[in-house]
Amino acid sequence: MLVKFSQLILITLLLWSLGNNINSDALNLPVDIKGTIDFHVHSAPDVTQRSIDDFELAEMGADAEMRAIVLKNHFTPTADRAVLANKIVPGIELFGGIVLNHSVGGINPRAVEVMYQLGQGRGKVVWLPTIDADYHLKVFHKPGQGIKVAQGEKLLPETEEVLKLIAEYNLVLGTGHISPEEVKLVVEGAHSLGIKNILITHAMADVPGLSREDMQEVANLGAFLELTYVNNLMGKNAVVKAHRNWHQVSLEQMAEAIKTIGAEHFVLSTDLGRKFDPLPVDGYKLFVEGLRKEGISQVEIDLMSKDNPAQLLGLFLNS
Repeated sequence: MLVKFSQLILITLLLWSLGNNINSDALNLPVDIKGTIDFHVHSAPDVTQRSIDDFELAEMGADAEMRAIVLKNHFTPTADRAVLANKIVPGIELFGGIVLNHSVGGINPRAVEVMYQLGQGRGKVVWLPTIDADYHLKVFHKPGQGIKVAQGEKLLPETEEVLKLIAEYNLVLGTGHISPEEVKLVVEGAHSLGIKNILITHAMADVPGLSREDMQEVANLGAFLELTYVNNLMGKNAVVKAHRNWHQVSLEQMAEAIKTIGAEHFVLSTDLGRKFDPLPVDGYKLFVEGLRKEGISQVEIDLMSKDNPAQLLGLFLNS
């Protein structure tokens, strides 16, 4: 019996996924990521189908001797989940936080307070709106008006309240999917409040889509710039359909930014967890090896994968 073309494509994708959704030992990647920290992973449970749950992720990270992983979810806080994962899986630290999308009330100071209280020291990151950000909707041609953090050249009062809580609790500010103009306003506001831990969410991706000059400007104010491996997998020919609306940010482009701005300003994350993408731990290995091939030294990789994220999380730097 003849196999239809659509069936052949499905079979091919399934075979591909089997090769990319297995554990690191099976992939046998000879890349040492001991002591590294992945600051951006999406695991189950989630509204979006994920390739791995919190406990499986923690186990894989521990097996690879990673130091820590930060759980992120667009819809619900992850601090309490990190608490549970830490109790179940030894040998690695899990952290979480909250993304200020519609499901938690948008720019909602009370939601930040509750996340912090529930987190028992594991709730470390407050991300500004991502998929519900007004800029995200505009960039990806989605209907409706999303969440803004500023009006004109001034931060909204609720944004200022959230920033004050981040400063009070010594949390990490993640900028989410807001516009370049909003990013700069937020970083300036955070800097004026004495917030020390600022991370520009996948700075080179479509959202926020910072220019090289923008990246240098916020880095000069002390913000770290996040690079995510998933952006290398995006583009019109991406295997994952959801990635095809995004432009690819190649490893070559990331390496060039590192060489120009300086590794001391960057953090390496994967932003993985979606079905049919590599598993996060595998992706981290591929990221490290790929940057090395683009001329990034091991000293620079250690700075971006170990020291800088440890500083953000308030962990002691490894000697």
